[in-house]
Amino acid sequence: MFPSAGTKLRLRSAITAGIVLVAAACGGNDKASPPPRAIDAKVASRPACSLLTAADATALFLVPAQPKADEQPKSVASQCIYESVGLDGQLVQFRIFDNDRYYSKNLVAGGRAIRGLGTKAYVDANGPGGIVDLQFVRGGKVYALAYSNSSGDAAKRVPNVEAVARVLDDRL
Repeated sequence: MFPSAGTKLRLRSAITAGIVLVAAACGGNDKASPPPRAIDAKVASRPACSLLTAADATALFLVPAQPKADEQPKSVASQCIYESVGLDGQLVQFRIFDNDRYYSKNLVAGGRAIRGLGTKAYVDANGPGGIVDLQFVRGGKVYALAYSNSSGDAAKRVPNVEAVARVLDDRL
């Protein structure tokens, strides 16, 4: 026989209550999203970190960003790196080079020129390893942004990376 309407309602209510209890007991994903680390004074004093802020990286990631310590290559005048707090593997690297010879558009076959950004600029949506690679020149210096994520769809964020680059250019 088929259950009555009252039995169906009680069964549905019991299942809903069980799901709510299980969700409450699990406590969400607190381990997946620890609170963001504060940027230390040494990193904050870098020119790159005074231009690219945690708020900028958070706007790019659409989730909280935190500074990531990494050794600075000798060819780089200043760098600032942020990663997402969660497990999505988002990373943005911002590097400043003191010489425009580091502008690498001529090495990038798939790069697209960007108008109105610095004196010259390009973006490569499919850079090495799936990164979005954007560079612009202003005042004889190269400003380079690289964005990546673990989902492999970094190219979908090209407009967001360009928007961050325009904010940086405005701050110069």
